[in-house]
Amino acid sequence: MGSDDVGFGLVGLGMAGRTHAREIAHLEGGRVAAVYGRNREKAEAFAERFQIPKAYDDYELFLADPDVDVVDVLTPHGVHLDYAVPAADAGKHVIVEKPLELDLDRARQIIDACDRNGVTLGVIYQMRFGRWEQRLKQAVDAGELGRLLLVDAIEKAYREPAYYANDPWRGTREMEGAGCLMTQSIHIIDLIQWIAGPVASVNARVQTARHAIEAPDMAIARLTYASGAWGVLQSSTAIYPALRSRVEVHGEHGSVIVNPEYDQVCFWDVRDTPEGRIDTPEGFAFGDIADPNGFPEERHRVVLADILRAIREGGQPTVSGVEALKSLAIVLAIDESSRRGEEVEVPDVLDRSAVI
Repeated sequence: MGSDDVGFGLVGLGMAGRTHAREIAHLEGGRVAAVYGRNREKAEAFAERFQIPKAYDDYELFLADPDVDVVDVLTPHGVHLDYAVPAADAGKHVIVEKPLELDLDRARQIIDACDRNGVTLGVIYQMRFGRWEQRLKQAVDAGELGRLLLVDAIEKAYREPAYYANDPWRGTREMEGAGCLMTQSIHIIDLIQWIAGPVASVNARVQTARHAIEAPDMAIARLTYASGAWGVLQSSTAIYPALRSRVEVHGEHGSVIVNPEYDQVCFWDVRDTPEGRIDTPEGFAFGDIADPNGFPEERHRVVLADILRAIREGGQPTVSGVEALKSLAIVLAIDESSRRGEEVEVPDVLDRSAVI
């Protein structure tokens, strides 16, 4: 490693922490300099496992470490602000695993702190960086599908009861907010609003259908896009067995279905495009795994490299804090629509929070 490598400090020792420790190790020009955890013994064990030179259980000392250039917040959702704002105030660049926070006011406080201190803020939405997802975005932007008619997102996942029992913050309104929408499906929500958005309004229902938790484990929403296209979102961690997620885009000139978790095209038939017709390609499968530790994580490396580029060169990463507000607002609008039993305008949800 070069002496000018950017030093990452990881905050959080769970699944996200493990993923980022593995993927930052592959970054050219980046290294993990330190890790912070509230339990010193666990932090030291984590550091030893991933060959990280320093472990802290004191957050002020962690922030004072000159080798930490970037603080990577990998904690439960509801405390992202608690770690991100002090990091920005300490002059550190900030990375936050999705979602940016559980409500727009807290999310905007993170953005404001980074702007105020002149540091970079990047948010992890790795599904935008898949080959097929980027090709689909390009096709939509170029008008290859013509006017969009329907844009759907389907995530029928399953999580074992132990997934919630072993991490008591999961499934709570305080730490996970809108449950399956906030933790699992916000990825595909980000993807559809990026490809076909903005989303203008939602009419939705959420419920806790299967697990002994507070937060919803099932949701369905009718989406209306600003373009006039319609769509349906299905989100769940209650469906057994787990099925692979799909984003389906239907325009006047053709249809595309991708599985963003595995960066796989499941169907492509769009007039006058070089792909021709792709239908049930080799390796296609409906079934999926239930263990979130088994999903591909290589695109984390790509999004982390994009944020590292922004830190080195200036400018904004692809998924900035402001960009991350868009999917968060849609999730909050879906949750609100279910509570109120009526359609909710997504821009109204954004406008009700403080202006940046």
